[in-house]
Amino acid sequence: MTAATQKEHLTMRARPALTLILSLLGASAAADTLYSRDGLVVEVSAGSRQDWNTGQRQQTRATAITFQGKALCGNDVTDLLYPDGNGPPRRAFYCPNGAMALDGGGVLAFFTSGSADTVLAHLQVVNGALRAQRVDVSKDPGRNQVQVTRFLDARLPGWTRIETAWNETVLIRHAPLQAHNLGQGRLLDIDGDVAYLAVPAGSKVIEIEPTKRVKDAYGYMQIVPAVTQFVPTPAALRAVRLADGRELARWDAQDTCQQLPAMQFDPGSSGAGGKIDLPYEDLPAWRAKTLQFTPGPPGKASLRLKPGVQLPRKPRCTPA
Repeated sequence: MTAATQKEHLTMRARPALTLILSLLGASAAADTLYSRDGLVVEVSAGSRQDWNTGQRQQTRATAITFQGKALCGNDVTDLLYPDGNGPPRRAFYCPNGAMALDGGGVLAFFTSGSADTVLAHLQVVNGALRAQRVDVSKDPGRNQVQVTRFLDARLPGWTRIETAWNETVLIRHAPLQAHNLGQGRLLDIDGDVAYLAVPAGSKVIEIEPTKRVKDAYGYMQIVPAVTQFVPTPAALRAVRLADGRELARWDAQDTCQQLPAMQFDPGSSGAGGKIDLPYEDLPAWRAKTLQFTPGPPGKASLRLKPGVQLPRKPRCTPA
């Protein structure tokens, strides 16, 4: 069998898995082969489907990954992702949900499960065997969770960006493979070894009263839940060292009424409420004319607005 025939044979065997995914989505589209090497085949299909509730057409994207003709979708994928046995308590039903071919070889892929967290893994074939290396997005196990299963532009060739469930930015170097968690915020620009991130205004939960154990009228111990409250948080801008993700300097807005322009952090995406003041390609120029960074070690560097720069304020807003 020639190499071309073998590739076609593997591709044809991969299509049933992709057809199943598309049928579950209620969509149909032609599949494109993203990667095919050493028996590892990745197919991605973009199309559209009709939303049953609204009747509108929605864009869809399905990913199918097979190795030697067998789909990587099901309970047995847990053993591939967690060969050390430290996976979910039950064998989760993992299926691919987004993939990209790496410059240094292999495939970077998201695997999602309805009963477990999303796993980011590097797939490669070594000596004829398929290997999966989980890619941690945070050293903190409680924050090692992905927010959106999309690979985003990292503003650096040979790198990829993802965002965690804790609104942290992670840059992944393709070769050698390494993840750099830059902490809170969304990527604005990279200049040398310094990455600039924007933290939009938001809110956080504070504990007003802790959880209590009290006796009721009958002498039984009862648990009284903690009293929490959402409080607004101001916008911020951060300068982070790319090499190790350490924060070098930070600028915080004066109050919760001062805000950042509506920024497009991902190419092709819409801003908050559909409004965009600064397109993605203009963010580096905005950073350069807006921020003044004085280099130094963490805690000694400084980040401030350049003289004369004024950020917009939320209309009819009273500072908290």
